[in-house]
Parts: sequence; structure tokens; C-alpha cells
Amino acid sequence: MTTTTIPPRRAPGRPRSDATRQGILDAAVDLMATQSYRDITVEGIAARAKVGKQSIYRWWSSKADLVLEAYTERSLYRLPAHLPSGDVFADLEGNLVRYFMVLQQEMVSKGVRSLVAEAQLDETFRAKFYEAVWRKRCEAVHEILRHGITLGQIRPDVDIETVAHVIHGASWYRMLSGTSRPFDDGYARRVVGLLRDGIALRTPVAPAAT
Repeated sequence: MTTTTIPPRRAPGRPRSDATRQGILDAAVDLMATQSYRDITVEGIAARAKVGKQSIYRWWSSKADLVLEAYTERSLYRLPAHLPSGDVFADLEGNLVRYFMVLQQEMVSKGVRSLVAEAQLDETFRAKFYEAVWRKRCEAVHEILRHGITLGQIRPDVDIETVAHVIHGASWYRMLSGTSRPFDDGYARRVVGLLRDGIALRTPVAPAAT
């Protein structure tokens, strides 16, 4: 008796092609380096990547979603892993320095400014931007602060979310406000230095012997 093997049914639609997806992200990054965000179009990205617009909309619902993923995947998510030390304030400073290194890249800073503006106009995109950028950055600081509490260097009653917002508020203001003041290693050191007195666990001073 002959047995007929029925091949497994394929899922409807074309399978995802990671090479195509990566090529589209590369095209978005290349265009961000030479054009303003408002001049970039989905059609232009598709032409650069040598794909049809349908290929882009298979993965992303808008230009903003595509640029956000290009930014996060190619920069933010490639930050070196944080390795905690015995000094939580040095860890906070190092975290900011590494983040500033990313923001100092012109393509990144230009893209982020544009995405922040987009987020103010589109509530749905604002929620995506928060999840992809703001929340992840705050969680990185939360982790450092919790480690500092465990080490006995940070007060256990400190509101770690507020501290994270203060730290990132300082960096985002420098980038978005138009000031010529840099966000560099010295700025990271000053921001953390200003926070130290407010969040450090103070060791009680023993009374003087009489």
C-alpha cells in the first residue's frame, strides 16, 4: 500500500524576511543621516531599500514607527550592558555617560527630536515611544538605584521613579531646548553630584566622647 505524505500547510501570507526588514531599517538610518525627518517619506525609504511600500507596511504602520525601531534597535538597545560596581553614584554617572554618547550622534539626536515632536501629535505613537524609550531608560536607572539601596548607599525611602525622571529630564532638556551647553561627561558628573546629597544614606555621626 502506498502512503501519501501530505506536506504541512503554510500559514497564509508571505513569511517574514529578516534580510528585507534589516534592509529597510538600514535605508531609514541612511536617509536620517542626510535628510530632515519631515522630508523622508515611506516611498523614499522603500526606494532606498529597493522594496515595495507594501513590504514596509507589513512590519510598520507608519514612518514614525519605522524610524523609532531604527533608532532603538540600532542605538539605544545596543548600549553596553550595565555591570554594577560597589559605588552606585559612579554607576549612575557611567549610565548617563553611555547614554549621552548615543545622543551625541547626529543621526540619533535628529531622529529623537523628530520622534518627540511626533509623539506630541499622535497619542497612539506617544504610548509606543514611551514603552520603547522612556520606560526602558527609567528602568535602567531603577535597577541601579535598587542596587544602591541594597548596598546601603541610597536611602530606602527614596522615590526611585522620581529620581529617574529628574536624571532624564536633565538630559532631555539639554537635547531638546536648543541650548548650546553640551551633554557630556562633565554634565553627567554634575547631575549625579547634585542628586547625591538628596538620596544618599547618611551614616549617623557618633556623639563625641565626654
